[in-house]
Amino acid sequence: MTATVRFEPITAAIGARVHVDDVLAEGVPQQLLDALETYEVLVIPECGMSDETFAQMTAKMGEMHDLGVTAEQGTRQTDAGIYRIALDKSNEQQREFIRGNDFWHMDGTVYDTPGKATLLKCERAPAAGGDTGFASLDAAWRALPAERQAYLESLTVRHAFRAVGRKLYEAPTDDQIARWDAFFPPRDHPLVWHRQSGKTSLMIGLTAYDIKGMPLEEGQALLEELYDYVTQDRFTYRHKWKTGDVVMFNNPGLLHRSFPYDEASGRLMHRTTIAGTEATV
Repeated sequence: MTATVRFEPITAAIGARVHVDDVLAEGVPQQLLDALETYEVLVIPECGMSDETFAQMTAKMGEMHDLGVTAEQGTRQTDAGIYRIALDKSNEQQREFIRGNDFWHMDGTVYDTPGKATLLKCERAPAAGGDTGFASLDAAWRALPAERQAYLESLTVRHAFRAVGRKLYEAPTDDQIARWDAFFPPRDHPLVWHRQSGKTSLMIGLTAYDIKGMPLEEGQALLEELYDYVTQDRFTYRHKWKTGDVVMFNNPGLLHRSFPYDEASGRLMHRTTIAGTEATV
């Protein structure tokens, strides 16, 4: 018999708290996956889930995504498909990856098919800072005037890690730019992505570098304008972590970010990802 899951909306635009006894019970993972399309963000508060259950739940929701070059190899968590998020990284590329999370972004813009969902488990809540924010791209799109929508429909955006670098470094070197382009080759996406669910996403955020066919400064100014628009309070939810929380989010439907914290805060998260199933074009 399929178990019952109850969803309690958090805001009118985004998010729901999940009330469920057993996340691995028959039918529950599929209900969670379906609910992500409706609510975009799901919160299971202070459930104290084990790594084993966390990985099993993720695998039941879809194909677990290979964490690739950003993962720390040879650890128990990584072997289970779990990525450890903390500010104590020794590898420069991993540190940049973590620091980049402090800006609004969508995961997987390096691919034609961005990841389907990301799941975060709070192993140790930060003493200060370190909240995670989510912005609903569909709610923001629906609030735009029709003539603005029509204009944006015609545009193509280029995503590149050099867009991240210009936020992290005042004057990036040629070697840094070459390393970023090798790690994250520039990728074109339609600025407006109409998804199979019937919802719409603006392909913007931290990695959005410029607009094809538009002067660099003009294109970047448009991207900044959209970035500020989408991340208004009316479209967002900000989650304050407690130890044991599990939060999952519908990656193609959102921008997300971590709010600043320092290593001394003790913030430690475990993350899994579900591979995408829908290309942007």
